[in-house]
Amino acid sequence: MSVEFTERLEAALRIPMTTEQRAVVDARVAAAVAGRQERAGGWRRLTTRTAVLLALLVLVVLPTLFVTTAAFFGTESPFGLADTREFNREIEAAKAVTPIPAGFTWPTYLRANENTAYSRGGGRSWVEYNAICMWQVDWLDARSVHDTARQTADARVIASIPTWSSYGPPFADQSYRDVLDRVISAVDRDDPAPVAANVALNCKATAAEHGR
Repeated sequence: MSVEFTERLEAALRIPMTTEQRAVVDARVAAAVAGRQERAGGWRRLTTRTAVLLALLVLVVLPTLFVTTAAFFGTESPFGLADTREFNREIEAAKAVTPIPAGFTWPTYLRANENTAYSRGGGRSWVEYNAICMWQVDWLDARSVHDTARQTADARVIASIPTWSSYGPPFADQSYRDVLDRVISAVDRDDPAPVAANVALNCKATAAEHGR
């Protein structure tokens, strides 16, 4: 799986669904599970891995609900839809005001696909999501080499994440904020384990791209 696809899929899966859209997905999953069980000749317990793969399959085959570019696709977008040019302008504007650590660069995949509709406002969230990963990666690196000044500076930025637009609705739900809160709390108490765990789970591409 390519780095670009992984980042886009992770970001897309972070966008919350509406109640109606969640019901559609639930119905598709239930139907798929029922069909699997019927073909097997009875009830069969699904493993966690099978359930996750099935859920991802449902998301992939529902292009009217998701696009793998961190943008929500559909008429229920809270701020309406943006075309490719508008979304790219939003991305560039967000990059201009979103801080990233020294020595880091924005990934090339932070661009809208041609002839695709995007949720207006989602571009800034996508940019900030990448920046949040960069700051975690840099904080871990600074700590590992005992660069106290850089570690302290990184910690100040990480502590400010709750003021970023991507931390709040409509492009982030409470579960996402809980993840960030655990990271912020860990940085504050100088505990690298939760930060490293989140980077391994959600920021692998960022860490790999910057050799960290």
